[in-house]
Amino acid sequence: MSVPNHSVVPMTEDDIPAITKFLQDSKLQLAINRFLISDWPNPPFQKAHYGGVIERSLPDQRMTCLKVVNDATKQPVAHLFYSRLPSRPEDQGSKKVPAAFVPDVYRTVMDFSRELKPSFDTEEYIDLTHLYVEPSSRGLGIGSWLLGIAQGAAMEAKLPFSLCSEPTHHGFFVSRGLRDLKTVDVDLRKWAPPASGYGIFRMSRMAPAE
Repeated sequence: MSVPNHSVVPMTEDDIPAITKFLQDSKLQLAINRFLISDWPNPPFQKAHYGGVIERSLPDQRMTCLKVVNDATKQPVAHLFYSRLPSRPEDQGSKKVPAAFVPDVYRTVMDFSRELKPSFDTEEYIDLTHLYVEPSSRGLGIGSWLLGIAQGAAMEAKLPFSLCSEPTHHGFFVSRGLRDLKTVDVDLRKWAPPASGYGIFRMSRMAPAE
């Protein structure tokens, strides 16, 4: 499929500021980040952190970094990162907590990330790392287009396809034929003020339904 008047092209270094902004905007929706990042929302830290993630991703041979451009404005309106990863990665052990992350919450995030690692019969799999469409461009089919590109890459490579879904996007992936392989629930109330309305934050490892 494709979306009229839009093109999918490789991401370049010139796109880092725009894609960094997309990442910041997407992470603002996640309740757990209000506890993970000190002085939330801490825009200077987020900008530096997510910009660094993109800079490291672009030259990574395992990762494909794409953007969707509006053909009329020539501006990026969405992005897609997907990676070719080992199915049984070695445990890298505990890592030092980066500056501006709250240690207890960071360790919790690392623990559930390890718990959600997939286990496939193949040596590698294709992992959809991140997909985002800016609000003004939603409803056109861009998200489904990008999801199809990542799944197509997995089919071409004859490898399993998987992703780790944040709760804000879980319904989107379910509606497009993915199912839960594993879920991890984190109770945000242990970090939140009493009666603040926070509850369970669920992360899901997903794959196409058979």
